[in-house]
Amino acid sequence: MYCRQVKHRIVALVVVAIVFMMLFAAFPVINVGAATLEEMQAESERLRNEAKEIESIIRSQEKDLTDQQAYKNTLDKKIKNTTAQIDLLIERIDAINARIKSINKNIEQKEQEIAQKELEIDEQFEALRIRLRAISKTGNLSVLQMLMDTESYTDYLIKSKMMERVAQNDKKLMDELEREIEKIDAEKEKLYTDKAEVEKMLAETEKLKKQSDAQKAELDVLHAKANAALKKIQSTKSVYEQKLRQTKKEQQALENQIRRIIDQNSGDGRYGNVMFWPVPTVRNISSFYGPRWGGFHKGIDIANGSIPIYGENIVAAASGTVIYANYTNSWGGGYGYYIIIDHGLDGQGRRISTLYAHCSKVYARVGQKVVGGETVIALAGNTGNVTGPHLHFEVRENGTPVDPIGKGYIKFNR
Repeated sequence: MYCRQVKHRIVALVVVAIVFMMLFAAFPVINVGAATLEEMQAESERLRNEAKEIESIIRSQEKDLTDQQAYKNTLDKKIKNTTAQIDLLIERIDAINARIKSINKNIEQKEQEIAQKELEIDEQFEALRIRLRAISKTGNLSVLQMLMDTESYTDYLIKSKMMERVAQNDKKLMDELEREIEKIDAEKEKLYTDKAEVEKMLAETEKLKKQSDAQKAELDVLHAKANAALKKIQSTKSVYEQKLRQTKKEQQALENQIRRIIDQNSGDGRYGNVMFWPVPTVRNISSFYGPRWGGFHKGIDIANGSIPIYGENIVAAASGTVIYANYTNSWGGGYGYYIIIDHGLDGQGRRISTLYAHCSKVYARVGQKVVGGETVIALAGNTGNVTGPHLHFEVRENGTPVDPIGKGYIKFNR
């Protein structure tokens, strides 16, 4: 009975020691990424300072709008700055969340190792218990009784004279255990600091999210001002007509490229006749399929909901294979960063594909298999030729764009 009590006390100490050792080994990864996070924070500060300077120029120009082009150029510069701030905030949030996820994964792994170590310790102390029982039969019961009555492990090491009777290997085990516990005691404060830092990081993600939301709202306002200035500039007929001709030329070149991509990357998949809304958090349409601005709009624009769309997740509308992903050319022929997914043939032998344009960041890569409504392929943005952040979404049959809503591919409640 007394031997088992001592055994449990020692085992408990060993387990506590191992827990702190292993957790301490896991948490230093925070420091590895600290420099990167600090660099991100420094860049955020630089962008904020730059934004203040640009804002000062805008306020000055707003007092005298005789040069609309200069005013619009400054607004475009502020839009670029605000976009960079949002992208950086998203990266910082992702980096912190990845760090926390890694730590939690390490803790789970160490807990499994601890369970295995407990079994090994039980075996070691069972062998020690047997030897202590043998010693008790020698008649030296007074010393053994003192050992069993000891409540503190430290007192046990100081008071017990029986250590001289224990095998050298067992004594070495006890000495090593004592040293490890003393070492861990000295490191506990640092461990607690690291844990507090993790809590601080969690709070920081919430703060950054609020900053990001505020910047997204400001981005919409800036685009509205820039669009108003552009209309005044284009009031000069020659300038407008020249811009229109250039835009139509770019649109035709882009259309030819998209058709080539779809024709040259046909697979043998089968379309499952189910499409999901591509931006789960934003269900408002700012522009429908059909004639628009003297041209033809080949898809629908998703934006202007209660949640600013910039930086929101874009998911694959249906399962399939990514056949194109532009994530290097921010103009992208006017479509900015954009993705094309092949969904295979439908029941009538038509090849179904979807296109997602004006992304701020593209995660999808060519050849990747995606799951409809689940796989996040990009973040919504304002790259390319845009009047504001939105997702331009197309559905194509055999390479030809069709009305996603009118053809029944996705449902929209006005």
